Amino acid sequence: MSEPIRIAMVGGGVMGGALVDGFLGAVVDGRPTRVSVVEADPVRADAWRQREGIEVARLEQAVAEAAVVVLAVKPHQIIEVLGEMASSLASDAIVVSIAAGITLDAMQAAVPTGTSIIRTMPNTPTKVGKGVIGLVAGGNCSREQVALVSSLLQPMALVVEVPEEQIDALTATSGSGPAYVFYLAEAMRRGAEELGLPSSIAATLVAKTFVGAAELLTGDPADAEGLRASVTSKGGTTAAAIAVFEEEDMRGIVARAMNANVQRSIEMADESG
Repeated sequence: MSEPIRIAMVGGGVMGGALVDGFLGAVVDGRPTRVSVVEADPVRADAWRQREGIEVARLEQAVAEAAVVVLAVKPHQIIEVLGEMASSLASDAIVVSIAAGITLDAMQAAVPTGTSIIRTMPNTPTKVGKGVIGLVAGGNCSREQVALVSSLLQPMALVVEVPEEQIDALTATSGSGPAYVFYLAEAMRRGAEELGLPSSIAATLVAKTFVGAAELLTGDPADAEGLRASVTSKGGTTAAAIAVFEEEDMRGIVARAMNANVQRSIEMADESG
């Protein structure tokens, strides 16, 4: 059997756990994966030990054996963790961060010269194999290393490679985007309840409406305007609702929210530096 691809997952929270689930059983170019999890919380560490195919290890041990090291800790912990593991990294290891706001330069300064670093930004639908993951390759990465990381991620998500100057915009769009959808779903459910629908029926109607609309949009991603127009008859009920959105500057609200997202990413980068 081919030598396995050893992956160290540093931090086993929600997104880290979703990635681990995707890595388990994966085969890339005929090579199986082997996953170690580094988890400081003893309760979560015990839960990981119950999972078949996963080893819970100390940071230095997991990193020393890994071809790919995924950092799934909080953004403010990234630089500290990189410093702790720097001396244990294999010279050809690939470090993959999923933290918002922490730049390649900031991470590069915390590890040995020449270390290959990749920034990614996954979103929560990755947990169900319907995600989007933005990817930024550092200057030390070979195309083979980028291809390896992409191949590990692609079963879980659409992988989109972008230059680093675009990753904050991607974060504001797909990284945080599911939360915007859930926020609108909350508002629609509450609106339906105020109109007299039982909560359980309202919640189901909203969820199914989002699923169906998303399926239509997936068929023609560039034509959201046309899809909206197709259900907005002049003088009809939908037109009345859309008119309220326009009066309240819904487009402007969304644009300002996404800009606030980007500005926070910039602040986080400054704080880490």
